[in-house]
Formats: sequence, structure tokens, C-alpha cells
Amino acid sequence: ACTATMEKTTLMSPPLLPGNRNITEEEVRRILNLLPGSRRASNGVIVDNGDGTSYHITGFITSDPEMADVENLHLAYATKHEIIRLRELRTAHDYLLRVRLEAIAASPRAVRTFRKRRAQFEERGRRWTLTDYYNAQNIDAKRYVSRLSRPLQRIVKSIPYGLAPINEVNAVARRTMLGDVVMVAENLRYFFYFMNIAMYGPYSEIRTDDCIDAAIIALRIMRGSESFDFDLDPRATLPAQIEREIQSKTGRQMEFTFGHEFAHLLEGHLVDRLGSDDLRVYSHECEFAADCRAVLAAGSDHETKRTLARGAFDVLLYLHFLEVSARAGLLRSYSDGVTHPLPLERIGRLKAALNKRYLPPPGEIEASEDAIDTMVESVTKRVDVSGRPDLLSFYGSLYLPTFTDRMKTDRIEF
Repeated sequence: ACTATMEKTTLMSPPLLPGNRNITEEEVRRILNLLPGSRRASNGVIVDNGDGTSYHITGFITSDPEMADVENLHLAYATKHEIIRLRELRTAHDYLLRVRLEAIAASPRAVRTFRKRRAQFEERGRRWTLTDYYNAQNIDAKRYVSRLSRPLQRIVKSIPYGLAPINEVNAVARRTMLGDVVMVAENLRYFFYFMNIAMYGPYSEIRTDDCIDAAIIALRIMRGSESFDFDLDPRATLPAQIEREIQSKTGRQMEFTFGHEFAHLLEGHLVDRLGSDDLRVYSHECEFAADCRAVLAAGSDHETKRTLARGAFDVLLYLHFLEVSARAGLLRSYSDGVTHPLPLERIGRLKAALNKRYLPPPGEIEASEDAIDTMVESVTKRVDVSGRPDLLSFYGSLYLPTFTDRMKTDRIEF
């Protein structure tokens, strides 16, 4: 059965909230002595309330009189300048910053994750800002942009783009009142990562059970039940060579994902079509066009296009996995027939549009479709025999048993 751990605490608003200063060892000892029921955590102290809830104290706020209380809370993961800047949104960059900040603030797990990210960022001698952090994470997007012609680069670089810790595991090119913006959910990268383990794992001699568990984690990410704390608890430590191969595949899938959203911008799709009678047809054709443009616009050499095409077919096959999983009852209804055609339709149109030299070997995509059907059957069986009817829905973490020495206790060990 899958190894699982659930939330050990219910986070409430503590008297000492996470803030812009980490708790010291002296303060930890003082709290342990003063408060009955308190326990040392991996970071800070857990104080049990005796009613099934607890406080997790990780730091303290140094109140800034120029800022409101809620603004002071944001100092754990954003700078004062960034927080004040959002009092009045002026540009699409402000819009993207606000989306990121509000998404972090809404999730205690995200706050914990960003505290660690900030500490690691500053340990490397860099001055932390939330914007600089995300600029450093834009590797896949920037790699794709570097493959475009200079005129197209100028268009794409004129808008803000990048990852965001939003709950909806999706990618979007959005027109706002402040300008255009492209956002890709961070968890989409984790979804691709675990799907790559699930589908490519057998070629790297990863055990079948681990591949099935990876597919379950991918489904849980899409359902929103797998907690956003992969920096704290990575679920698996793969051998270095396998990790490099999986990350390489994930990177090319993220490149295509950003390329697809940039293509909507370049193709002029970011217009208000609400109320149009041909919304469905228009939207489907937009998706087909963006898939094709994402591959063909990048790079002048055949190998680049072949690599991006492989990433595109992986992404669409993984969307097909979600479609089949939804039909099997493993996922809530996934298909959006109004704006997006079925993944297999997108695969067919992309195959027809690309030069044969960019396509995988004959029969490979069809074999992948069969493998996805088999994987969904395996996941269904695993859920049925696990003894946990909530295996896909409980909030917490699942692990790949071969690559995790033991189940960890949330907040006590990470």
C-alpha cells in the first residue's frame, strides 16, 4: 500500500504568528518550559491546545508602524517595498506579484515553504525579494524565449510571465485591466515530474509499485490534496542519473507549456470573445493553433523543434491521462469542452501540422495511449485494495516507498 501521512495539526491564528524573524533556540527552550503540552518541532515549537488543534510557532513579527497588521504578516515572504507597492496596482507586474503574494498568504504550507526558500536564497548571499526569487525560477520560460526570433522575443519580454503558487493547477495567458500576463502554476511542474516517473520510470528500472504511486501523487496534485511542501518533503530521492533524466523531461514539458501560452499572445488570442456565438469553435481553433505555434516558433534547428514536439506530446498525453482518470471516477470532471478540445484531438492536429521529422517514431504515441489506459487501471486497483477510501482525497503526503526510507512526521521532522 502507499505510504501516507496526514496533517498532524490544525493551524489556527496563534498569538505569535510566523513573521520576518525566525525563532531562536533560547526562545524555543523558554516556550518549552513555560507552556505545558509544547513540543519541539523541526522549526520552532508546537503547542497543543488539548482540543485537537495546535499552534506552530516558527518566528515573530517585528511590527512596522507604517504598515497594517495584515501587511506585517507578509514580511515573512515579501519585502516592505513589494507590500506597499501593492496598495495601488499600476502595472501587470504588480498584478502578478499580488497573485503570488495572496496565494502564499492563503496557505500555511506555502508560508512554511517560502520561509525555507527565503533562508536558502539568502544563504547564497542574495538579497531576498519575492520578485527576484521568481525571476531566478524562470529557467524553463527563459529558455523557451531564447529560442524565439528577436522580434518575437521583444513582444514576449514586454509582459510579466512566470510561475505562481496558485491552487489551480493550470497555465494561463490572461488579459487584465493592467496588461497581459502569463502564469503557470508551480504545482503543474510537480504534476509533470511525477507523471514522468510514472510513465518513463519502467525504462529506468523503477519498480512498478513506485510508478503507480507516482501516478497517484500526480492525481492528488491535480485534486489539490497533495500538500504544497515539496521543498520541505520531496516524497522521493531518486538516483542522481534518473533524477537528471526526469528533470530534463519535465523541463521540456514546461517549455512547451510556456510556449503554448506565449503563442496565445503572439497569435492575438487575448481578446474578449465572451458572448460570441462561435466561442467554442474559436477557442478550439485557438488551442490547436497555440500548440502548433509553440513548437514551430522556437528555434531554427530541427533538433530543437523535435525536442519541443516531444514535450508537447508528453503534455497532451498527460492531459489524456487526466481525461481517462476522470472517466474512471478517480478525478472530478476534468474536460473543458467549451474552451479546450480533447487531448487526443490536439495530438492528432499537432501530428498533422508538424513535419514528420519532428514526430516520435511511428506507433510510439499510440503505445503511450495504451500505457496510460493500463496505468489508470493499475491506479484504480491500488485505490481499491489500499484500505483507504480517501487515498486520493486526504490532505497530506504520499511517498514512493523504494525511494523514501520512512514516513516522516509533519512539522516534527520537516
